[in-house]
Amino acid sequence: LAITSDAPVALWNCIEGFTTDEGRLDGLLDIGFALLRAFDQPPAARLTPLDRPRGIDARLRQRGLVEDARETSMIFRDDAAAVRVNSAVDVRRAAPDDASVFATVQARVDVPKEKWARGFLLGAALANILEEAHAFYIAYAGGEPVGTALVVQEEGVAGIYSVATLKAHRRTGVASTLMARAISDARASGAEIICLECATGSDAMRLYAAMGFEPAHESVLWTGRE
Repeated sequence: LAITSDAPVALWNCIEGFTTDEGRLDGLLDIGFALLRAFDQPPAARLTPLDRPRGIDARLRQRGLVEDARETSMIFRDDAAAVRVNSAVDVRRAAPDDASVFATVQARVDVPKEKWARGFLLGAALANILEEAHAFYIAYAGGEPVGTALVVQEEGVAGIYSVATLKAHRRTGVASTLMARAISDARASGAEIICLECATGSDAMRLYAAMGFEPAHESVLWTGRE
């Protein structure tokens, strides 16, 4: 599987989902990286515990790729009512007219110096905000938008994405208040599994662990300039 996007982010431009044996691995890598090059993207591969043909790490190293980042998938094992909230933070379900606000906050947090970010994130929000499976949330403090979260839910599984808080409002309960609302709504909509991904060992991972999320598995992103 080759994933490509207009954003120059390796995690959004990589090959993943390996389902081949050792004898066909080199051919699969050749095809995958050729597809990325066709979209002007350097080689990158994302490996999960399900994507481990024997020797794949060695093959990636032979091609000049190196480990770039590790991400941990976490599953919520607690009660939404146990997540700390700040009553001064107002979390609202975003309407289509709020897509620009959502994208602006997310861009200021995730990639504040990149000119492509707001346009790309706005396009993604506009494309998905009307989808029934997507729930966009914006947190307001003092009437100003200060945080975001996105829940994608299908068949009893809810994934939480795009959790972001403006720097000036961190450590004030914005993220936990967003998460409490997102988890509560997902549970009310029938989600049996609530999960997310974050950088392994990061402050975000420690925050989510304090909220009741537990590590499930780890993925590794390999990047290079083949």
